[in-house]
Amino acid sequence: MFKFKLENIIYTYIFICIIIFGTFVIIFNVDIKNYNIIVILTFIVNGIIILIELSKSSELGYSLKEIFYLFMFIFMFISPLVQYLYSKFPWWNTDLITSEIVAYANFMIMIFMLLYLCTYKLTMDILKYKRIKYKSSINIKRSMNLFFIATVLCSSFIILKTGFSNLFSRATNIPRVESSTFSLIVSNTFRAVPVLYVALNLLYIKKNNIIYKKTQFIIGALLMILVNFPTATARFWMASVYLGLLLIIKRKFKNPHLFKTIIIIGILIIFPAINIFRYNNFLDAIKQGLYIPNPSDAFLVGDFDSYSMLARTISYVDTYGISWGHQLLGNILFFIPRKIWPTKPIGSGAMIATQMGWSFTNVSCPFIGEGYINFGIIGVVLFAIILGRLTALFDKNYNEYCFTKEKITYIELVYPFSIGFLFFILRGDLLSSLSYFIGFITPIILIWLFNYEKNK
Repeated sequence: MFKFKLENIIYTYIFICIIIFGTFVIIFNVDIKNYNIIVILTFIVNGIIILIELSKSSELGYSLKEIFYLFMFIFMFISPLVQYLYSKFPWWNTDLITSEIVAYANFMIMIFMLLYLCTYKLTMDILKYKRIKYKSSINIKRSMNLFFIATVLCSSFIILKTGFSNLFSRATNIPRVESSTFSLIVSNTFRAVPVLYVALNLLYIKKNNIIYKKTQFIIGALLMILVNFPTATARFWMASVYLGLLLIIKRKFKNPHLFKTIIIIGILIIFPAINIFRYNNFLDAIKQGLYIPNPSDAFLVGDFDSYSMLARTISYVDTYGISWGHQLLGNILFFIPRKIWPTKPIGSGAMIATQMGWSFTNVSCPFIGEGYINFGIIGVVLFAIILGRLTALFDKNYNEYCFTKEKITYIELVYPFSIGFLFFILRGDLLSSLSYFIGFITPIILIWLFNYEKNK
């Protein structure tokens, strides 16, 4: 149970002041064109709910619940509020995003947040006096030995197929692989192997205060950085990988709001700055220099399209109806090749963009929108309940096991990386985010299937 010490109260007060002050600074820099009072009131109500939940702190200083409300603050409150006041939403067909659609979207967001919160709290209450005992733990030394071999093989393949000089910028870090399916495996699972090898070693160090096979660890760590160079991978992948490793090393923050502050700074400053590597090789990007945009202007670009795509999802459903789970089925069965399933659904964001005649279809569809496009408002309710239940289960069990000196459990390996991936899943679309997440944890699933030992 988290104790309310004077120090934590001061940290909370400072964090809230920074959030409120920053919000007002951003809004006052906006050239206001839309000012429908009802719409603005719906934004304010949602903002208050989010602020109340963000002001609360977890025992470790981070949790999936806090990540959820951070996402809601950035992508479903402050950025759409700026976009609405500016009357400038990302992408095209912005005439569809009327004040009525915005008000309805905000009402949907409010319902989703409240249902999520109720489910989360109810699940936590049920689990309060329960401790799930894991039936299996990782055979750590055997796993590290196998993962070192896999790290060398997977990293060597990526380096050979990409070229060493191309490993440092996202624009050039593309493995030359003919099959699109195999290319996806290389991008996801192969890159994950060295990350998980390093993670296993860090967990071993935490538990035993000693490095297992130091030379192998150094080689594995260098290969991990090479094939997952921060400026050469998708930003969500970079954040998930390096935040995950950070949370394995630093499991508890003295300042309970420090991690949330790091996330906000990362999304508003670091992410836009390193976007230059998406279109330029490493040397050209360095020569051009990093550009940090004005926050109010940054919210108008495609990186913050989640809310506008939610609004377009509402408009799409009004015109074409819900998919009755067809989109969800495609998300769950993403691993089936399109050659076997020619009519397999594309991502929800891409489907909406295609239907609207856009030439560019690499757009998001937030988790809330996925619920709505599949089952309407009932889908929003179901998705909120499922998300609340799952995040509560993960938060509760990780808090119980992360400081034990017992054998390493699977949740200790998965949870830290889930922090970053949850942001991607919430932003969407679900097809791409789920395929990346499953691709990342596939090596962990293989450990569980072929290399585990029963707890006694």
